[in-house]
Amino acid sequence: MSRRALAVAAALLGVAIVLYALLARKSDEELIRDQLDLLATTVRVSGPDENPIFRGKRMKDRFETLFTPNVRVDIAELTPIASGRAELVGVATRAGSVFRTADVEISADSVELIAGGTSAKVSGSATLVGDRGSGPERDERKVSFGLSKTQDGWRIDSVAVQPRPAD
Repeated sequence: MSRRALAVAAALLGVAIVLYALLARKSDEELIRDQLDLLATTVRVSGPDENPIFRGKRMKDRFETLFTPNVRVDIAELTPIASGRAELVGVATRAGSVFRTADVEISADSVELIAGGTSAKVSGSATLVGDRGSGPERDERKVSFGLSKTQDGWRIDSVAVQPRPAD
């Protein structure tokens, strides 16, 4: 193979690697949606036999990759939660004592990057299907999230869940 053919082949290989790196990398919107999916999976209550100590440990570990340390939470049904990931871990852990099973689905209707791509606002809905022992209950609410881009990826810094509509 001539030097010229070898140089052309190397250049084509280089271009292919750069294109792969650019096109295969997830967008910020995809990374944000992945965080919300992980949140829904994390807060799931798998059954009445779930050990609360293990649930709390799992919440603590996963919440470190999901939330900023000073996350702000606004959920009308909960007594005012002081800002912070540690307080949120306690609330999420106690859900296992309220529900026998619970699944959460978060649908992000819009993801808006702001502040030059270092922050984001997400609007959507959260659906909870849970059983407290008397059969399945379904609750769907509007929800909004604020996220910050850190050196470790996207972290949720605020959560606001709209109150349940009056019947």
